[in-house]
Amino acid sequence: MELYHVLLIVLGVVSVVYLITLAFKPGIFQYILKGCLMPLILAVYISGVGTDNIFLPVLLALIFAWIGDVLLIRISNILWFKLGLGSFLIGHICYIIAMYKFAVPFNIPVLIVSIIIAMCFGIIAYKVVKPGKQMKIPVIAYETIIMVMAIFALQLFLEQRSLFGILVFAGSICFVVSDTLLALKTFRKARVYFVVMLTYIAAQLLITLGFMNILC
Repeated sequence: MELYHVLLIVLGVVSVVYLITLAFKPGIFQYILKGCLMPLILAVYISGVGTDNIFLPVLLALIFAWIGDVLLIRISNILWFKLGLGSFLIGHICYIIAMYKFAVPFNIPVLIVSIIIAMCFGIIAYKVVKPGKQMKIPVIAYETIIMVMAIFALQLFLEQRSLFGILVFAGSICFVVSDTLLALKTFRKARVYFVVMLTYIAAQLLITLGFMNILC
């Protein structure tokens, strides 16, 4: 059994235990488990591709995601929430840069349709979430970037038409679901955190596995 297979098993166990702890009152054990998720996915990636084949944008995306995870442990604190949102924003930009390399040339008709769909979804989501004035700009900026990432992932899928493309596109969809539900939890107090974290872990892992299978 190769190292990255072992790390995948460890990640699976940690993820399951963490998701179970969400049914209980937050505590230090839950926070530690959450803080271990991205380092484990990062370890899976590095062990899977080898140190000579690390794609820097993917590496940076996972690092900024880990920083965001740590900052959002105090999600009720507006400053920490903004810093966490900013960290994830940078991480998504890193993913967009990574996807762009393998998504060109763009399928223009699909690009136009996907932009229209993304704009409609974004407007509806914003009206449902209803962030306060203080968070209006950060939410719009973040929503825009996550939509752009999903569009790039779709273009990558159309260009590659392989396991690589399938995994990255599936991961981007999970991200859209996760972040939309997180906004509902944060601003509308919806009880959806289990699904938020389930789809978030799936999103990061699927995109990472996708970039581990570039040649497939």
